[in-house]
Amino acid sequence: MEPLASRSSRLLAILVDIFISALFRFVFLLITGVAEFSTFTDLKKVEKLGVGSSIISIICVVIFYILIPTYVWKGQTIGKRWLKIAVVKEDNQEVNLGTMFVRTIFSFLGYVKIKYLSFIVGIVAFIDPFFIFTSERKTLHDRIAKTKVIDV
Repeated sequence: MEPLASRSSRLLAILVDIFISALFRFVFLLITGVAEFSTFTDLKKVEKLGVGSSIISIICVVIFYILIPTYVWKGQTIGKRWLKIAVVKEDNQEVNLGTMFVRTIFSFLGYVKIKYLSFIVGIVAFIDPFFIFTSERKTLHDRIAKTKVIDV
């Protein structure tokens, strides 16, 4: 049985993943024309089309947080691979597509634009990472998907 990943490596992996996926999303938005700059010095004026931006964001979530950890690096996002940690099921089996989808449910619900649902999901998504400070080092999405993050 592999030891649980440290809290610091999990937090750093989350930050790396957020940065890389946001950068990818931004570049994808620019390439597709959903977002554009009036000038390169005016970074505040990024224009986005709501539906197009949401679709591209969901595609990025699927690629970075579901497909890569399921089929490319077996339980590892880019940040987790860099920090040598991985997601496995509670019984130490490799994760599958369904497991990774369940782990990512907060990300998907974050793009649903329903007034109160979006607010509640936002609060839960904000609080979720802080659950690694419990003795089990499991976030809410780990508990829901019955997974854990280990050192590899």
